[in-house]
Order: sequence, then C-alpha cells, then structure tokens
Amino acid sequence: MISLKFLLQFIRCPNCHSAKLVSDEHEVKLNCESCGFDYPLSFARPVLLKQDNRVFNVDDYKKIKPFEHAPLKSISRFIPSPSVNLSSKRVLESLRKILSALPSAIVLVVGGGQQRQWLNDRLGAGESVRMVYSDIDTNADVDLFCDGHDLPFTDNVFDAVVTTAVLEHVLYPERVVSEIHRVLKTGGKVYSELPFIQQVHEGAYDFTRYTLSGHRRLLNGFAEIESGMVAGPGTAMVWTIENFALAFITRPALRTAAKGLVRLMFFWMKYFDLLLKNRPEAIDGASCTYFFGSKIESRIEDATIIDRYTGAKHLRHT
Repeated sequence: MISLKFLLQFIRCPNCHSAKLVSDEHEVKLNCESCGFDYPLSFARPVLLKQDNRVFNVDDYKKIKPFEHAPLKSISRFIPSPSVNLSSKRVLESLRKILSALPSAIVLVVGGGQQRQWLNDRLGAGESVRMVYSDIDTNADVDLFCDGHDLPFTDNVFDAVVTTAVLEHVLYPERVVSEIHRVLKTGGKVYSELPFIQQVHEGAYDFTRYTLSGHRRLLNGFAEIESGMVAGPGTAMVWTIENFALAFITRPALRTAAKGLVRLMFFWMKYFDLLLKNRPEAIDGASCTYFFGSKIESRIEDATIIDRYTGAKHLRHT
C-alpha cells in the first residue's frame, strides 16, 4: 500500500480544496488547516468525503476492518466467467511501456475494487511506478476512500488514470470524467472500460450504459490513442440468457444456482467474440467497450466523433 506520508504530498480537502491536510500524532484523523474539517483514517486509509455528501456518510467508514481477500468458495472455481476481455492486457501493456519511459510515474485507479495485485503486475508497480487505489466501497482494497465526483487530489498530479467498469455506477459520469481530466497532467493517459449491453450488476448503484460513440463523447477531453470492443455480442448473449433465467427466480440461493448453471451451459458462446473482435458489425452489439487516450486542453468536436463512428450502420439524418 501507498504510505500516508506519500499521499499527503498531493491530496486535498474535498470541502475547501486546500492542500493543507495534516495528520494528528496518533494517525487517527487528518485535519484541514484551512476549513478545520476532520477526516478519519481507517487503518491509515484517509476517508476523504465532502461534508455535504448525501449518498455516503463519513461515519460509516470508521467501523470497517482492514481489507482481507475473501477466500474463493470451492465451487466458484469451477464456474466459468460469462465474459471475455479483448483489450485490457494488451492496452495496459502499452501503458506500462509509456510509464516505464518516464523517470517516475504516479497512476490513479478510480474504483480500484480488488484489482490491486492484478494491476500492479500489469503496470509494473514499484519504485518508479507508484499506484494509488481509490474507491467508495468499504470492501475495496484501497489506499484511500473517496467519491469520484470530488476526487481529493491537487491538479495535474497523475501520469495516468485507470477506471474499469466504474463510470456506469456514478450519478454524474461527466463530472467524474471532468475530475479525472483535472487531476491528470497534460498528456497524461486514461484507460476506461464501460459496459453497453449488460444487465444491472450492482443493484441500486447501476445507472448508465454507453455505446462506443457515447463512451468516446464522454471522454472528449482526451485525444484518442485507440478504442474498441472489450467484449462483444457473444458475451452479451451469455449475460442475456443468464438474466432471462434470473427473471423467474426470487430466492437468493436459487438465483446463485441458476447463475452457475447458465454459465456452465452457455459460457462457450463468449468465445465467438474472438472471431468477431475486428468486425465493425460486432461493435454495435458490444457487451463492453474501451477507450485509451491522452489528456488535451481542448475538446474533440461532437461532429468529429460522429464522423469517426466505426460500426456497421452508417445512418445520416442530414
């Protein structure tokens, strides 16, 4: 984990935006010397939430335990995933090469979940590449807790931001992307994954879906390096069959059993995505898309995004 001393170099108060945050001698809380607001430390992890946050309460984070990886249930090891990922390993390897060419780099993960070990390995975390993990989820393996709508970092501090399957779960995606843009250095890199054809998978915290064009429009403050399909119609079909079956079932235990059964029966359909990954017809039915780009100070024009549509249905209204 990143040390509190390291974080204090670039975190700021979510309420007044001052960088004058100091730890008390017992490392129980941080205090903002400008507005006087205190932020608790949960096992050395700052909880940096605005005082007027109406969805998440600072006090709820005072009771949580240190993160521990939950042991994988024995039966879960035999249930295949319903999805493929055609992009992350390859694109993150490209990002790793970019970061390794810098004297030193800091990468922010927005919505880190339990990706620390995987992303550390993928991006070569170490002395020259420092990874900062953030999330709002009390069960996440993170260095600090915060709301993506109000990232508690100073401007232009990160060399890259990674956010995978996060922006569909926030109330105002444009605001979160604006915050990501703010904390990135000019020329800093962003890697984003967003679902298109996927059913609700995080209950009440599931708000939005994006086509590839919509994903591109959301990140119009970034010059595109590449974008495309994370998972295609094959994965979308497995998700759809699974949720069709779940529509008839109420009891949690039976829903879990039905999920496992559907995945065992139909997981093979996701491998059609390997055949479809370069077909423009498939992008219109993608389960998930990705965007990899560099921060710019201007905005990509909407007409340009429309002209660069890469799917199969080239419809024109004028």
